[in-house]
Amino acid sequence: MAKFAVAALAALLLMVPSAYAQMMGQPGQAGTNALAEGGSGPLQSAMGRITSIDLAEGTLTLDNGTQLRLPQSFQFTSFPVVGQETEVTYVEQGGQKVVRSIDVGSPDKSNE
Repeated sequence: MAKFAVAALAALLLMVPSAYAQMMGQPGQAGTNALAEGGSGPLQSAMGRITSIDLAEGTLTLDNGTQLRLPQSFQFTSFPVVGQETEVTYVEQGGQKVVRSIDVGSPDKSNE
């Protein structure tokens, strides 16, 4: 039984890179062909410097005015900081930009 579980897990891990590549589309088209979780629409991205994070409201705002909704289920691998350059992948749901991933750079040292 344990050998079967290990084999099943190994097979699943081998499928992840292929599924990710299909989800993200061709290079240079990051996610324009893929539907986001729940079939809500195509993944889109926004780049900019984080100007505010409001966990009570569940929002993240970029310096270009883009406001994004952080779903309650969103899990951070590292917490974003105001002043960081970032690329956010999101999907439009009910007129809101709902975050799917956040890729942050280093914080702006000029604000310190």
